[in-house]
Amino acid sequence: MALVLCGDLFRRWPWVRAFYSNEGVLPNHNHIFNLRDKGQVWSFLHAFSSVGENHVAFALILLVYLGFLLGWKTRVFHALSLVGLVSLGARNILLENQGNYAAVALLFFTLFLPLGSRFSVDALVRSYADRDEKTDADLNDRTRPTEAELAATRGPGWSPLSFAALAVTLQIVIILIASAAWHFAGPWRDGSGLYYALQVERWVSDVGVRFQHAPAGVLKGLSYLLLATECVVPLLVLVPVARRPLRGIAVGLLVVYALALGVLFSLGLYAWTLLAAAALLLPAESWDAFERRFSPERARSVVYDEDCGVCLWLARLAKRLDAHTHLTFQGNGDLSGLLRGKADGSVEKVDLPAGITEELVQDTIVVVDAKGTVFTRSRGIAEIVRALPLGQPLAFVMRLPGISNLLDVLYDAFAKRRTNISVLVGLDACGLPAPKDESDAEAAEALEVPSAVRAKRLVTGGLRDAFALVLFVAALAQAAKENPLPFAIPQGRVLAAVVAWPRMLERWDVLVVNTDEDGVFVIDGQNRKGASIDPLTGAPPAIDPAAFNTRKLGQLWNDYLNRVRQREYEPYQKALRDYLGKGGPALEGRAPDEQLSGYDAYWVKYSIAKPGESPARVEKGREKLFTHSRGGRLAIDRLPIIKPDVRRQE
Repeated sequence: MALVLCGDLFRRWPWVRAFYSNEGVLPNHNHIFNLRDKGQVWSFLHAFSSVGENHVAFALILLVYLGFLLGWKTRVFHALSLVGLVSLGARNILLENQGNYAAVALLFFTLFLPLGSRFSVDALVRSYADRDEKTDADLNDRTRPTEAELAATRGPGWSPLSFAALAVTLQIVIILIASAAWHFAGPWRDGSGLYYALQVERWVSDVGVRFQHAPAGVLKGLSYLLLATECVVPLLVLVPVARRPLRGIAVGLLVVYALALGVLFSLGLYAWTLLAAAALLLPAESWDAFERRFSPERARSVVYDEDCGVCLWLARLAKRLDAHTHLTFQGNGDLSGLLRGKADGSVEKVDLPAGITEELVQDTIVVVDAKGTVFTRSRGIAEIVRALPLGQPLAFVMRLPGISNLLDVLYDAFAKRRTNISVLVGLDACGLPAPKDESDAEAAEALEVPSAVRAKRLVTGGLRDAFALVLFVAALAQAAKENPLPFAIPQGRVLAAVVAWPRMLERWDVLVVNTDEDGVFVIDGQNRKGASIDPLTGAPPAIDPAAFNTRKLGQLWNDYLNRVRQREYEPYQKALRDYLGKGGPALEGRAPDEQLSGYDAYWVKYSIAKPGESPARVEKGREKLFTHSRGGRLAIDRLPIIKPDVRRQE
């Protein structure tokens, strides 16, 4: 999810001036003034006015996202990531879409879960404190901690079983069911939904444009697959038996669904949030099976310097990253044989390869693969990386000529100074067994969780689930209000505020197509040279539905332009007119004679023809929205238009 958030931030960053600064389409004071009747909108980005200030704010948000990605102080950076995402959406509500709502909802619900308890820097640091390995026997001990040992290290309110975990799952289910409810009311029922959605200019991606010409059978089959996914995945997720196979099928379908939407359409966060959410549906049994997956050809025996503190610390790190137990560790003090790991987690001793000598193991790390091939120096490090999950691409790069030579130089420089470096960082006491100053009975007693701690965890866990319950009821009430679901829940002011402030608006009408009418925002501008140009695209105004090019603007611009032309958002048009008068996104930085001298703004309407008919998009008229100075020079005004005073009420 953190990767999704980083991608979203980089997608927004080029438009800092246009959408987030006072030089763009919506200065912060203008936004706050226009929100006076809506209320319940908050963003810390309202405190940043200039382009430079907003670049700093974006950099701070990126640091927060990276902290969340690494799992460092996970709960803190998780909460700050939620604040950052809400602020990005609420700074300009005309940019919002279903992707914002989905990402905020999942971030909010998972805030009540122990996300940093497994694959995170927090978990890694905690494991160093829990297990202080001193010998190769300690390093090769892969037994899991007991429940008592785990309980002694867990923080207040920790539990993998909670209403919050159920609420996260149900939120994913609600998104899919509500989307299916919208689609059953439209052309998706007869398999033409994908065809129509691909014709909507403000949604389709460049890949989707190419896919428009796919065979009709392919489009129809994929339409049915996407609709079936929305219906089947909730059932598979909620079935309480055969969890591992059924959840596996559900995750596979959801991944295909998310990738199809993400590649064919420009929907912002929506598809990629669902792709990240698929990991939340995997049961614990699947993660355990992943860790137990052992490939004999990737098994490696690692002979390290047991008198080097840094070497031992790095061996402990490699053990924690080695989820599949491919690595077996051996100190260089005993060369009577070679330790080799087996699939069941046990260790056996085999004959030592002929190339390994006392002198060799004193000078360098030694790694032996399953065939008995010996690797040293940086190549040995590359073989260790290759044995780790997802490590093969990095290991391939490390073995490339030139890079491997550079790594050898760096390795040799470290190897000569490893003892001094170990002392310098306080790791000089290594290779010694930890003193046993407690009896087994005393150790067992130390693992007992005091009753006061248990009571504290019970209280904090109860409060956590109470908050999660209120949030879920508020989300469910909002979903019933915004979507054609067969039930309704009284919302009230409190529940409405719970979802309004974080912008969890729960409307899931994704790819719901109005085949009779859609449109494109076109600026018929005239530059000081007298040439016609659209400042949004930098090209001549495209008024022919077959030549539309606004999809290249992306989701942010297209959602903004689709909203700002509506009556509900007319107060926001003044700031847009001022921004376009200063050049617009495509003319920024161009020569003075290429800047606009005037323009007319139109909403060019079109309908979508039935599958097989040509042309696929048919123009239905043009609605003139506003004029600045002399306007453009195209023949748009000589064609029938809908006057502003009789525009359709939105």
